[in-house]
Amino acid sequence: AVVLAAGCGGGGGGGGGGGSAASDTTPSAFTFAAQANVVKSTVVTSAAMTVAGINAASAISITGGTYQVGGAGTWSSVDSTVTVGQTVMVRHTSSSSSNTATNTVLIIGTVSGTFTSTTKADPVAGISLPNQIDIVDTD
Repeated sequence: AVVLAAGCGGGGGGGGGGGSAASDTTPSAFTFAAQANVVKSTVVTSAAMTVAGINAASAISITGGTYQVGGAGTWSSVDSTVTVGQTVMVRHTSSSSSNTATNTVLIIGTVSGTFTSTTKADPVAGISLPNQIDIVDTD
């Protein structure tokens, strides 16, 4: 008779701990592209960034604006959490002054990224014309 013995492993024990990685809530660095020449006193929105480099939910907070997770839904300034793969956009209202920067700082875990918009400069003052022009016929 032939007996086949399949290796059924043996040793699942070893007492080596759970096998799960330690929680990492520090994301990869992220940036937001600055926007220049924006209109005064208007809402300016960043492009979306994708949360990367974490394997557990990480705290998110903001100063100087609001954020939106997932590309839809409400804009918030309330501290919350995000997970890997989620997208985040930020927004703020641009300055009411010309040629002035407004900054919004988003913090995920211990990493921050700043979104800056700068309003366009006022036009250069032109040549002043007199209030009245006299036309004289020289014929």
